[in-house]
Amino acid sequence: MKMFISGNPMSGKTSLIKRLIEDIGKDKFFGFYTEEIRENKKRIGFKIVTTYGDEKILSKVDIITPYRVGKYHVIKENLDEVSKYMIENLEKNSKKIIIIDEIGPMEMYSEVFNELIRIVLKKDINLIATVHRKLLYIVPTYIWLERGNWWDWYNYIKNKIIKEIL
Repeated sequence: MKMFISGNPMSGKTSLIKRLIEDIGKDKFFGFYTEEIRENKKRIGFKIVTTYGDEKILSKVDIITPYRVGKYHVIKENLDEVSKYMIENLEKNSKKIIIIDEIGPMEMYSEVFNELIRIVLKKDINLIATVHRKLLYIVPTYIWLERGNWWDWYNYIKNKIIKEIL
């Protein structure tokens, strides 16, 4: 099973992923999701949160790197490290559901992340990934979230996971 989820900002893509991990159990998943970094109610960046207990800064507004998406400067090395770890440990976690949140412009700066995506698309593994709306052309089919309907899709995906995978 390969499932790709997309939608506009604030449609609930990451909320859906986090809820699946929380409700089904972190031990059933291998991968990461991204969370906003906020300061004084303003978003100042994003961090990578892995299912295996690691956290790294993905991007921030108050640092300077050669890699930039909008006002955010991407710390490519941190994503490289997470992606490399996932590639190296994919086989021993192949019975788990692979989680990637998200396949997006920030992540595309990392050659190692791109290699991870090539590998998981080719392998016969269970994958749930969120995909930035501008990169939908790289996936065969996807679920589109709208504000207010992520809960319906969450229930659909959770039931599908329970019936088909667990």
